[in-house]
Amino acid sequence: MTPRSSTMTPTMKQWRQLVLVAMLTWLLIFLALLSHFLDPRDVDLHSPSSLTHTETRRLASIQGSPSGIRASPLEGSSSSSPANQDPSHSRQGKQEALELSQNGEVVWNEVSDQEGEEKIRRERLRRRRRRKKRGSMSRAEQRGRDEYYLSQSKAVVQWLRRGIASAGMLAPHLQKSMRDYLHLNRHHVSYRGLRRGRQSGREVLCELKEQARLRTLDGTEQPFSGLGWDRLVPTRPLEQLWGQGSKFKSCAVVTSAGAILNSSLGREIGDSGTNLDGSKTQTRFITPSRMLQHRFNTSSLYKGMTLVAWDPAPYSVDLPRWYRNPDYDLFTPYEERRRLHPTQPFYVLHPKFIWQLWDVIQGNTQENIQPNPPSSGFIGIVLMMSLCAEVHVYEYIPSLRQTDLCHYHEHHYDAACTLGAYHPLLFEKLLVQRLNSASQHDLKTKGKVTLSGFSAVNCGP
Repeated sequence: MTPRSSTMTPTMKQWRQLVLVAMLTWLLIFLALLSHFLDPRDVDLHSPSSLTHTETRRLASIQGSPSGIRASPLEGSSSSSPANQDPSHSRQGKQEALELSQNGEVVWNEVSDQEGEEKIRRERLRRRRRRKKRGSMSRAEQRGRDEYYLSQSKAVVQWLRRGIASAGMLAPHLQKSMRDYLHLNRHHVSYRGLRRGRQSGREVLCELKEQARLRTLDGTEQPFSGLGWDRLVPTRPLEQLWGQGSKFKSCAVVTSAGAILNSSLGREIGDSGTNLDGSKTQTRFITPSRMLQHRFNTSSLYKGMTLVAWDPAPYSVDLPRWYRNPDYDLFTPYEERRRLHPTQPFYVLHPKFIWQLWDVIQGNTQENIQPNPPSSGFIGIVLMMSLCAEVHVYEYIPSLRQTDLCHYHEHHYDAACTLGAYHPLLFEKLLVQRLNSASQHDLKTKGKVTLSGFSAVNCGP
């Protein structure tokens, strides 16, 4: 018995050692996998092929941004190809991930934020699953789904034309997108104003006139005063560009909505844009993504006209912080173009003007709207109301030609382009509908809205 016992003892010891080695090996593998998944370099930063942050930002193109804001033919394009948009770009090179999936879901956060990284990973997984599910759908199923979404969108627009639409009428994926943006609150919006009852169109018009005064960067505030912008920006304010106190009689704002195609509105739009002496002028409203294109300073598309650019800043209008970390670096191309073309009027809208417009929209809406800047379309409309006695807007509120085609020059379909995802488009359009003096017939058949300019309304007691 003794030899047998001595034989088993080393065997048991070897067995225990093997088990211990195996456990240590599995522990090392687990730690390696954990380190891999927590490595921020593994986060996939890319510009999604469906709809990017910048694409939604410029909902000018998304039925909101003027393809042409004109005080005759005021052409303007704020659209750009997703291939030209770099969501990781910033003045300091800080990386961000901001993606809006085709069904409107959003994820944003700085890569250095661990919570944000986890959101990004979860969103990527959901996107892969959705792509796999869509890939398994037949063409007939996809067509049926698209027709269903369009029918939902058209039903909401019918109520929108009557001025009584609400977020609860939106398709579920757009409602989820709204909730996501409200939760993210990227621009740190904290609205402390009043929520007014249903004001009349005239009351809203007077509020816009008083509370959202047109303002551009004049180079007198830091950090721009220290950079010599007071000598860089045009000497004459935008509202006085055509003479002290002068206003255009009639202006047209034309969106780049898909419904503009084959609308036969060209002649009417051209007749809408005459100024005091009957001449024509052009103003192009552009976004930083367009300015970052390599041919911006040489292309003939931007010659012989007035240029107006904008970019969202924090709600607090912290200009130094905005300059250090803009959504897109509009400052460098602006400085370059002003030096190359010093006689061309080129303005940057002041962020305070942008957020004052947002305040007016929220103050006239009982629901909480997306805490993101208004669309380029709405900004452009108010800009023209500051410069013109009367403004005609086409296909901002869709006509019966409504389509989910986002832009007439692209082949991308999404209901968010009409009713909003990033921008508070639905609420902007409800406000514009309240200001409209055109007939329901014009709204349905032409997508035409007629608005009084600020110079044409007396808001005194």
